Amino acid sequence: MTEISRIRSFIAIDLAAPVGTAIGVLQHELAGTQADVRWVRADGMHVTLKFLGAVEAPHLERVHTALANALQTQPALHVRAHGVGAFPSLRRPRVLWVGLQAQGLGELAACVDSAVAPLGFAAERRAFTPHITLGRVNSMRGWKAVAAHLEAHVDDDFGTCTVDAVTIFRSTLRPTCAVYTPLWTIPLQTGRPSR
Repeated sequence: MTEISRIRSFIAIDLAAPVGTAIGVLQHELAGTQADVRWVRADGMHVTLKFLGAVEAPHLERVHTALANALQTQPALHVRAHGVGAFPSLRRPRVLWVGLQAQGLGELAACVDSAVAPLGFAAERRAFTPHITLGRVNSMRGWKAVAAHLEAHVDDDFGTCTVDAVTIFRSTLRPTCAVYTPLWTIPLQTGRPSR
Protein backbone atom coordinates (compact mmCIF):
# COMPACT_ATOMS: atom_id res chain seq x y z
CA MET A 1 0.00 0.00 0.00
CA THR A 2 1.43 3.40 -0.98
CA GLU A 3 1.33 6.31 1.42
CA ILE A 4 -0.81 9.24 0.26
CA SER A 5 1.29 12.39 0.05
CA ARG A 6 0.36 15.24 2.33
CA ILE A 7 0.90 18.87 1.40
CA ARG A 8 1.62 21.45 4.10
CA SER A 9 -0.57 24.31 2.96
CA PHE A 10 -2.32 27.58 3.81
CA ILE A 11 -4.65 30.16 2.27
CA ALA A 12 -3.39 33.73 1.93
CA ILE A 13 -3.37 37.01 0.03
CA ASP A 14 -0.35 38.68 -1.54
CA LEU A 15 0.43 42.39 -1.59
CA ALA A 16 1.49 44.38 -4.66
CA ALA A 17 5.21 44.91 -5.29
CA PRO A 18 5.52 48.56 -4.13
CA VAL A 19 4.12 47.67 -0.70
CA GLY A 20 6.28 44.56 -0.45
CA THR A 21 9.36 46.56 -1.46
CA ALA A 22 8.74 49.19 1.24
CA ILE A 23 8.32 46.46 3.87
CA GLY A 24 11.46 44.75 2.58
CA VAL A 25 13.48 47.93 3.20
CA LEU A 26 12.42 47.90 6.86
CA GLN A 27 13.12 44.17 7.17
CA HIS A 28 16.63 44.69 5.76
CA GLU A 29 17.23 47.43 8.34
CA LEU A 30 16.04 45.15 11.16
CA ALA A 31 18.16 42.25 9.90
CA GLY A 32 21.20 44.52 10.08
CA THR A 33 20.97 44.36 13.89
CA GLN A 34 22.22 40.74 13.73
CA ALA A 35 19.56 39.76 16.27
CA ASP A 36 18.57 36.11 16.65
CA VAL A 37 15.56 36.30 14.33
CA ARG A 38 14.56 33.96 11.48
CA TRP A 39 13.56 36.42 8.76
CA VAL A 40 10.83 35.66 6.22
CA ARG A 41 12.10 35.73 2.65
CA ALA A 42 11.08 38.96 0.92
CA ASP A 43 9.35 37.00 -1.86
CA GLY A 44 7.42 34.99 0.74
CA MET A 45 5.64 37.84 2.52
CA HIS A 46 1.88 37.37 2.57
CA VAL A 47 -1.19 37.69 4.79
CA THR A 48 -2.41 34.30 6.01
CA LEU A 49 -6.17 33.88 6.05
CA LYS A 50 -6.20 30.22 7.10
CA PHE A 51 -3.46 27.70 7.92
CA LEU A 52 -4.53 24.25 6.74
CA GLY A 53 -1.61 22.09 7.86
CA ALA A 54 -0.64 18.83 6.14
CA VAL A 55 -3.47 17.93 3.77
CA GLU A 56 -3.80 14.96 1.41
CA ALA A 57 -3.70 16.10 -2.22
CA PRO A 58 -7.27 14.97 -3.15
CA HIS A 59 -8.65 16.72 -0.06
CA LEU A 60 -6.77 19.88 -0.98
CA GLU A 61 -8.49 19.85 -4.37
CA ARG A 62 -11.83 19.80 -2.53
CA VAL A 63 -10.63 22.82 -0.54
CA HIS A 64 -9.92 24.62 -3.82
CA THR A 65 -13.40 23.85 -5.16
CA ALA A 66 -15.13 24.96 -1.95
CA LEU A 67 -13.09 28.14 -1.81
CA ALA A 68 -13.72 29.01 -5.47
CA ASN A 69 -17.47 28.67 -4.88
CA ALA A 70 -17.42 30.71 -1.66
CA LEU A 71 -15.38 33.58 -3.11
CA GLN A 72 -17.52 34.17 -6.23
CA THR A 73 -19.18 37.24 -4.71
CA GLN A 74 -16.35 38.48 -2.48
CA PRO A 75 -15.09 41.93 -3.55
CA ALA A 76 -11.49 42.89 -4.08
CA LEU A 77 -9.96 44.80 -1.16
CA HIS A 78 -8.17 48.11 -0.87
CA VAL A 79 -5.50 47.52 1.81
CA ARG A 80 -3.01 49.71 3.65
CA ALA A 81 0.15 48.34 5.29
CA HIS A 82 0.71 50.42 8.40
CA GLY A 83 2.60 50.14 11.69
CA VAL A 84 4.91 47.51 13.14
CA GLY A 85 4.97 45.44 16.29
CA ALA A 86 5.52 42.03 17.86
CA PHE A 87 3.27 39.20 19.04
CA PRO A 88 2.46 38.73 21.84
CA SER A 89 4.27 41.96 22.86
CA LEU A 90 7.55 43.86 22.51
CA ARG A 91 8.57 42.56 25.93
CA ARG A 92 7.95 38.92 25.01
CA PRO A 93 8.40 38.89 21.23
CA ARG A 94 7.79 35.75 19.18
CA VAL A 95 6.68 37.16 15.82
CA LEU A 96 7.59 40.53 14.25
CA TRP A 97 4.92 42.02 12.00
CA VAL A 98 3.66 44.86 9.85
CA GLY A 99 -0.03 45.65 10.37
CA LEU A 100 -2.67 45.64 7.66
CA GLN A 101 -5.82 47.76 7.46
CA ALA A 102 -8.65 46.99 5.05
CA GLN A 103 -12.40 47.21 5.24
CA GLY A 104 -13.76 43.76 4.46
CA LEU A 105 -10.59 41.83 5.32
CA GLY A 106 -12.11 40.28 8.43
CA GLU A 107 -15.16 39.28 6.41
CA LEU A 108 -12.92 37.68 3.77
CA ALA A 109 -11.10 35.65 6.43
CA ALA A 110 -14.45 34.58 7.91
CA CYS A 111 -15.69 33.54 4.44
CA VAL A 112 -12.57 31.41 3.93
CA ASP A 113 -13.00 29.87 7.39
CA SER A 114 -16.66 29.02 6.70
CA ALA A 115 -15.86 27.57 3.28
CA VAL A 116 -13.38 25.01 4.59
CA ALA A 117 -15.08 24.17 7.91
CA PRO A 118 -17.38 21.52 6.33
CA LEU A 119 -14.23 19.81 5.02
CA GLY A 120 -12.96 19.18 8.54
CA PHE A 121 -10.86 22.28 9.25
CA ALA A 122 -11.62 23.64 12.71
CA ALA A 123 -13.02 27.16 12.87
CA GLU A 124 -10.62 29.83 14.15
CA ARG A 125 -11.14 30.61 17.82
CA ARG A 126 -8.93 33.69 17.96
CA ALA A 127 -9.96 37.00 16.44
CA PHE A 128 -8.43 37.59 13.01
CA THR A 129 -5.47 39.99 13.30
CA PRO A 130 -4.31 40.86 9.76
CA HIS A 131 -0.53 41.19 9.55
CA ILE A 132 2.52 40.43 7.45
CA THR A 133 5.13 38.39 9.29
CA LEU A 134 8.65 39.86 9.05
CA GLY A 135 10.41 37.25 11.16
CA ARG A 136 10.25 34.87 14.12
CA VAL A 137 12.33 35.52 17.23
CA ASN A 138 14.57 32.59 18.22
CA SER A 139 16.06 34.18 21.34
CA MET A 140 16.46 37.58 22.99
CA ARG A 141 20.02 37.95 21.68
CA GLY A 142 20.24 41.40 20.05
CA TRP A 143 16.59 42.14 20.84
CA LYS A 144 17.20 45.63 22.29
CA ALA A 145 18.46 46.87 18.92
CA VAL A 146 15.44 45.40 17.10
CA ALA A 147 13.02 46.87 19.65
CA ALA A 148 14.59 50.33 19.19
CA HIS A 149 14.11 50.08 15.41
CA LEU A 150 10.51 48.90 15.78
CA GLU A 151 9.70 51.78 18.13
CA ALA A 152 11.18 54.22 15.61
CA HIS A 153 8.90 52.81 12.88
CA VAL A 154 5.82 52.04 14.98
CA ASP A 155 3.58 54.39 12.97
CA ASP A 156 5.19 54.04 9.52
CA ASP A 157 3.03 53.72 6.43
CA PHE A 158 4.17 51.22 3.78
CA GLY A 159 1.61 52.06 1.10
CA THR A 160 -1.67 50.80 -0.29
CA CYS A 161 -2.69 48.32 -2.95
CA THR A 162 -5.67 46.39 -4.26
CA VAL A 163 -5.91 42.71 -3.39
CA ASP A 164 -7.82 40.93 -6.14
CA ALA A 165 -7.16 37.25 -5.44
CA VAL A 166 -6.80 34.60 -2.75
CA THR A 167 -4.13 31.91 -3.15
CA ILE A 168 -3.71 28.41 -1.78
CA PHE A 169 0.01 27.89 -1.10
CA ARG A 170 2.20 24.87 -0.52
CA SER A 171 4.70 25.48 2.30
CA THR A 172 7.99 23.58 2.06
CA LEU A 173 10.11 23.79 5.19
CA ARG A 174 13.85 24.21 4.66
CA PRO A 175 16.58 24.50 7.33
CA THR A 176 16.94 28.27 6.83
CA CYS A 177 13.41 29.26 5.79
CA ALA A 178 10.10 28.12 4.35
CA VAL A 179 9.46 28.23 0.60
CA TYR A 180 5.92 29.05 -0.53
CA THR A 181 4.61 27.78 -3.87
CA PRO A 182 1.21 28.93 -5.20
CA LEU A 183 -1.04 25.99 -6.07
CA TRP A 184 -4.29 27.79 -7.01
CA THR A 185 -5.18 31.47 -7.29
CA ILE A 186 -8.86 32.37 -6.95
CA PRO A 187 -9.92 35.82 -8.22
CA LEU A 188 -12.05 38.22 -6.20
CA GLN A 189 -14.65 40.50 -7.79
CA THR A 190 -12.64 43.48 -9.05
CA GLY A 191 -15.57 45.65 -10.12
CA ARG A 192 -16.20 46.89 -6.57
CA PRO A 193 -13.25 46.88 -4.19
CA SER A 194 -14.08 47.39 -0.51
CA ARG A 195 -12.93 50.76 0.86
